[in-house]
Amino acid sequence: QCNQHCGMAMDTLSMGMSNDLEAAVAEGSTMVRIGTDLFGARAK
Repeated sequence: QCNQHCGMAMDTLSMGMSNDLEAAVAEGSTMVRIGTDLFGARAK
């Protein structure tokens, strides 16, 4: 939809993070941030 709307070719859709990985991929994400799964949660 975005390609049609903007009139330009886009091959990357970045959305989602470690906690919603499956949902992001199911919605078409081609790039997901998984830092929490790799490095753990940030200190607060």
